[in-house]
Amino acid sequence: MSLTLNDDKVWFDSTIKLEQLCRAVAEAHANSRNVVLLSHFESTVSQLTNQLRAAKIRFERFSLFDAANVCVTGPVKLWLGEARAFQAPSALVSSATRTLVEIIVAEHHPLRSRDQAIIDAAGKLTCPAELTFHFSLDDPLMKYFGSTSIQDLFTRLGMPREECISHQLVSTAIRNAQEKIESRTPKDVPTPSIEEWFKYNLPN
Repeated sequence: MSLTLNDDKVWFDSTIKLEQLCRAVAEAHANSRNVVLLSHFESTVSQLTNQLRAAKIRFERFSLFDAANVCVTGPVKLWLGEARAFQAPSALVSSATRTLVEIIVAEHHPLRSRDQAIIDAAGKLTCPAELTFHFSLDDPLMKYFGSTSIQDLFTRLGMPREECISHQLVSTAIRNAQEKIESRTPKDVPTPSIEEWFKYNLPN
């Protein structure tokens, strides 16, 4: 089925990003869309769990066994889980009734290949899907490339912090940055947080 890959949404900081992710989920549900909310790191999953509970948004933890159900028409659902649970092509098969599903990724992985694995898996779904990556200017990936200057620009221009930057040029810049990191990274040591990932995989 068809996959629409939207431009990235860049938020001022992680607090606003979490708030806006909850709003995006609510809007998707209002449009009768199932939602898969993914993260590369368990620490982000924990933050999302707390944010969703505070907003009284019901969700289920995503597992490999749920992959065949995301395209099923019925009461709208929200699944929350780690991205690696979404990367098993053999599980992403369903002959059930199909509906459009929205896939929201709450962060970029420092390695482009890890993001690409989500895109590839989403493309194997049996229903049309929309995929959007979200991240914030205080994300360690952005800090690695000096995003504090962009935050200062936000402030100087008087841009509301609740607004996001979303443009193809930004998405391309992030992917180029990921590819540079991947070229400098000899191995990918799994870690519970992105901060630890940089510590153990790309030390100064």
